[in-house]
Amino acid sequence: MTLSDVSKPGVATPRTETAESQQPCVTPPVKLRHLALPGDVETAASWYANPEVLYFSEGAKVPPFSKHRIENMYRWLSEKGTVYIIEVFEGKWVPVGDAALCKDLIPIVIGDNRYRNRGIGSRVLELLIEDAITLGWNTLIAHKVFSYNTPSIKLFEKYGFIRTFVGVDENGEMFFRYEKSLH
Repeated sequence: MTLSDVSKPGVATPRTETAESQQPCVTPPVKLRHLALPGDVETAASWYANPEVLYFSEGAKVPPFSKHRIENMYRWLSEKGTVYIIEVFEGKWVPVGDAALCKDLIPIVIGDNRYRNRGIGSRVLELLIEDAITLGWNTLIAHKVFSYNTPSIKLFEKYGFIRTFVGVDENGEMFFRYEKSLH
């Protein structure tokens, strides 16, 4: 797939794929839609109130995010790159998480538990890699993947990301940094 156009320099356009390109009965069609503030904050509120989402994305000791904090997070990510809402098609487009394509981090959150372990994260990462290549990037970085986040570790390693750093965050949680050369 190629990008049909670029909405602003260095920023990819939203991506959609057809049902024909998906594995039948496993992964629904996936679309990356540009974030729309403030409306998408309301959608994301339930994701960032979910202890499991926070545990894997932010750490074990992080309280639920307020809508204000979610909006601030999205604004911060938008300054660094492109923020998307992940949608899947099941009779209609349903928002299930968010992702960002930034030079120094590529967070992917499947916020709706019903859509985990269905290949959606893999498809999102494929789309982000394609966009980064189209934009001429040399490297993608997964800045902070907690050592206990086995699904994310497997995802990044499956797509050729190499562990380049092991650290401990301010809460004592071990994390890994992964990088992928795009050339």
